Amino acid sequence: MDKVGRGGKPLRMIWNAVRDGVADDLRGAWRFARDLPHTGTWAQETAAQALKAAIAAVLAWFVAAHVLTLPQPYLAPWAALAVVRPTVHWSILTGLRQMAAVGFGVLVAVLAVAVTPGKELALAVCVPIAFLVSYWPRLSDQGLYVPFTALFMVAVDSVEEPFVLVRLLETALGAGIGMAVNLLIKPPARVRTVGGRIRHDGAATADLLREIAATLREDADRDASRTWSARAKRLGDRATETRSALHHARDSLRLNPQTTQEQSDALDRFHTAFELNQRVGRCTRALADLLDGPGRAAMPDHSLDPAYRRDCATALDAATDAYEETLDRVLSHHDREPVDLGPADAALEALQRRTHATATDGPTTEMQATVLVAVRRLRSDLDF
Repeated sequence: MDKVGRGGKPLRMIWNAVRDGVADDLRGAWRFARDLPHTGTWAQETAAQALKAAIAAVLAWFVAAHVLTLPQPYLAPWAALAVVRPTVHWSILTGLRQMAAVGFGVLVAVLAVAVTPGKELALAVCVPIAFLVSYWPRLSDQGLYVPFTALFMVAVDSVEEPFVLVRLLETALGAGIGMAVNLLIKPPARVRTVGGRIRHDGAATADLLREIAATLREDADRDASRTWSARAKRLGDRATETRSALHHARDSLRLNPQTTQEQSDALDRFHTAFELNQRVGRCTRALADLLDGPGRAAMPDHSLDPAYRRDCATALDAATDAYEETLDRVLSHHDREPVDLGPADAALEALQRRTHATATDGPTTEMQATVLVAVRRLRSDLDF
């Protein structure tokens, strides 16, 4: 196990990486099986999409082969399968892009055969041209069908007029059936899980703020808080994932015939709550970086007056209380009085008085003033 592989890594490290990867895959498979029976989970939505893709492919093949009696209608189920996407809007865009890509592929194949004397030369001409066309951004991931279609049509000598029309018909048929299946059979609407993600993100941010406040109040050892900056960064990474989920949720309602006003209103609330989380998250990271991250290293003296620490902890707790109540009000959409920010304002004013009244040396005053700016920004970001 001490030998070294070709890449210079010990075999033990390679084995550990493979073992960890397999373990992650097995855990992922277990989570998928566990979540499959639960409505609204990613696992159930994925399974539903798989079944819809099978229905679309079989239906496209049946119509093409037995109703229209097209010869070797392989493109019909292929197109139907590719068009079944996680959202109706995405499905329609994919269908249109795929039909355009196949059309470009057919056009390139026909022109290449028309201007060259042999199959080899036709392939030499059509493949690079089709490959370049496939990178047109408008085609997105469907650009692959341009060189695939062109290469196949030249290779099997199917650039004559009947074959060209048949291939175009198959593609349009498959794409149309795929879009119809995705539109009519349980069209996906990914709204329900977004609210849970946003609430979880807010709870994690509030927990970090309360931990910072508790450590300041208890004047705990700095080694106990070395993970604040890293945790704040992870919260930012998770916020990026939540933003993507929010985008997919909004996209899932576009062109969806089962979209309700309640879903649209909920998505608007989720967007507002997400923006609140973003603002508070940025303030939290700035404060964490200042107390145990890069900002702390720039201060000559890291000490804070004990009375200042207590007032700072009180201000953080009051701001966190207001943040949690505001987030709950936005997500729950309850008709009630606005959140009372009076305690947070009073605690901030006490901290400001403490900062200006403390008679300490320059570096410590700089540290306290910088922390005050971070706490003041946290309070101001709670205003809508």
